[in-house]
Amino acid sequence: MRYYPLLLDLKGKKCVVAGGGRVAQRKVKSLLKAKARVWVISPDLTNGLGKLKRKKSILHIKSHYQAKYLNDAILVIAATSDEKINQAVACDAQAQGKLTNVVDAPRLSNFIVPSSIHKGDLIISISTNGKAPALSKRIRKDLNKLLIPRYAKFLKRLKAIRNDLQQRCAKPNLRRMLMHCLVNAKIPQEKILR
Repeated sequence: MRYYPLLLDLKGKKCVVAGGGRVAQRKVKSLLKAKARVWVISPDLTNGLGKLKRKKSILHIKSHYQAKYLNDAILVIAATSDEKINQAVACDAQAQGKLTNVVDAPRLSNFIVPSSIHKGDLIISISTNGKAPALSKRIRKDLNKLLIPRYAKFLKRLKAIRNDLQQRCAKPNLRRMLMHCLVNAKIPQEKILR
């Protein structure tokens, strides 16, 4: 296994996106969903990024890339249309020990962004280790269509049950056993979800 799967808490953390095009915009939006403080380094912005700037959802540095803009960032994404700039961003960021992703260049990155499904509190990530991103997307679509709505509802119910058990049952081992039994019970899903 080349990659170590994890989910990052980026709330309030500085994340830098080098680039102001459509791909950068997509990356910025996902970082904003994670509540990151997003800095966008680019002379120009898409209309969508311009709207985010006007809403003060992002900090826009209207400039060409410079390494100084990476200071204090926890995560850096290079999403420019210039391969040399993307390489410079990767080199500088990794020299500073930052988590770095270069869009469409896993060889320059120290992490990749998997295809993900988000439904309420349920998050599922799918990766082919960068070998076939289109397959990851297909799997994501299939899961989203076939399983995710049902499991998202089930998770919502389990969350409420778990909260209730924590109030009513003082024995952690018993709570774990009850939750395990509930999750693995042979009860038709339709009855659980009503």
